[in-house]
Amino acid sequence: MANSRIGEGVTPGQLTRFFDENTVSTQAWDLVRHRVVTEYAFKIGDVPGIVVFMEVDSADEGSEIVNGLPVVQQGLLTFELDPIGKTMRF
Repeated sequence: MANSRIGEGVTPGQLTRFFDENTVSTQAWDLVRHRVVTEYAFKIGDVPGIVVFMEVDSADEGSEIVNGLPVVQQGLLTFELDPIGKTMRF
Protein backbone atom coordinates (compact mmCIF):
# COMPACT_ATOMS: atom_id res chain seq x y z
CA MET A 1 0.00 0.00 0.00
CA ALA A 2 1.33 3.42 -0.90
CA ASN A 3 -0.04 6.30 1.16
CA SER A 4 0.69 9.77 -0.10
CA ARG A 5 1.70 12.85 1.81
CA ILE A 6 1.52 16.33 0.40
CA GLY A 7 4.92 17.57 -0.80
CA GLU A 8 6.97 19.98 1.28
CA GLY A 9 5.80 23.55 0.68
CA VAL A 10 2.79 22.43 -1.36
CA THR A 11 -0.60 23.77 -0.34
CA PRO A 12 -3.75 21.65 -0.43
CA GLY A 13 -5.09 24.11 -3.01
CA GLN A 14 -2.15 23.47 -5.35
CA LEU A 15 -2.71 19.73 -5.14
CA THR A 16 -6.46 20.04 -5.66
CA ARG A 17 -5.85 22.30 -8.66
CA PHE A 18 -3.45 19.73 -10.16
CA PHE A 19 -6.08 16.98 -9.92
CA ASP A 20 -8.81 19.26 -11.25
CA GLU A 21 -6.70 20.31 -14.25
CA ASN A 22 -5.15 16.93 -15.11
CA THR A 23 -6.70 13.64 -16.02
CA VAL A 24 -5.23 10.41 -14.74
CA SER A 25 -2.02 9.86 -16.70
CA THR A 26 -1.70 7.17 -19.34
CA GLN A 27 1.01 5.64 -17.18
CA ALA A 28 -1.34 5.41 -14.20
CA TRP A 29 -4.15 3.87 -16.29
CA ASP A 30 -1.71 1.28 -17.65
CA LEU A 31 -0.90 0.27 -14.06
CA VAL A 32 -4.60 -0.23 -13.37
CA ARG A 33 -5.23 -2.01 -16.66
CA HIS A 34 -2.37 -4.45 -16.04
CA ARG A 35 -3.55 -5.02 -12.43
CA VAL A 36 -0.36 -3.66 -10.87
CA VAL A 37 -2.57 -1.10 -9.13
CA THR A 38 -5.51 -3.07 -7.76
CA GLU A 39 -7.29 -0.25 -5.91
CA TYR A 40 -6.81 3.47 -5.43
CA ALA A 41 -8.70 6.24 -3.71
CA PHE A 42 -8.42 10.00 -3.46
CA LYS A 43 -8.12 11.14 0.15
CA ILE A 44 -10.52 13.88 1.16
CA GLY A 45 -10.56 16.32 4.02
CA ASP A 46 -7.92 18.72 5.24
CA VAL A 47 -5.01 16.75 3.75
CA PRO A 48 -5.73 15.64 0.17
CA GLY A 49 -3.79 12.88 -1.51
CA ILE A 50 -4.02 9.32 -2.81
CA VAL A 51 -3.87 5.82 -1.36
CA VAL A 52 -2.74 3.16 -3.84
CA PHE A 53 -2.88 -0.61 -3.43
CA MET A 54 -0.42 -2.44 -5.67
CA GLU A 55 0.57 -6.02 -6.35
CA VAL A 56 4.35 -5.89 -6.74
CA ASP A 57 7.25 -8.17 -5.89
CA SER A 58 9.08 -5.74 -3.60
CA ALA A 59 8.89 -2.39 -1.84
CA ASP A 60 11.61 -1.17 -4.21
CA GLU A 61 9.40 -1.97 -7.20
CA GLY A 62 6.48 -0.16 -5.54
CA SER A 63 8.67 2.87 -4.84
CA GLU A 64 9.86 2.96 -8.42
CA ILE A 65 6.26 2.90 -9.65
CA VAL A 66 4.92 5.70 -7.46
CA ASN A 67 8.05 7.82 -7.89
CA GLY A 68 7.48 7.74 -11.66
CA LEU A 69 4.01 9.28 -11.41
CA PRO A 70 3.73 12.87 -12.70
CA VAL A 71 2.26 14.15 -9.42
CA VAL A 72 5.36 12.87 -7.59
CA GLN A 73 7.82 14.05 -10.24
CA GLN A 74 6.33 17.54 -9.92
CA GLY A 75 6.91 17.44 -6.16
CA LEU A 76 3.23 17.67 -5.24
CA LEU A 77 3.08 14.30 -3.42
CA THR A 78 5.44 11.87 -1.79
CA PHE A 79 4.55 8.30 -0.90
CA GLU A 80 5.26 6.06 2.07
CA LEU A 81 5.04 2.35 1.30
CA ASP A 82 3.58 -0.10 3.81
CA PRO A 83 3.86 -3.73 2.68
CA ILE A 84 0.64 -5.67 3.24
CA GLY A 85 -0.75 -9.04 2.17
CA LYS A 86 -3.35 -9.52 -0.53
CA THR A 87 -6.52 -7.51 -0.09
CA MET A 88 -9.73 -9.41 0.59
CA ARG A 89 -13.19 -8.64 -0.68
CA PHE A 90 -16.43 -9.73 0.88
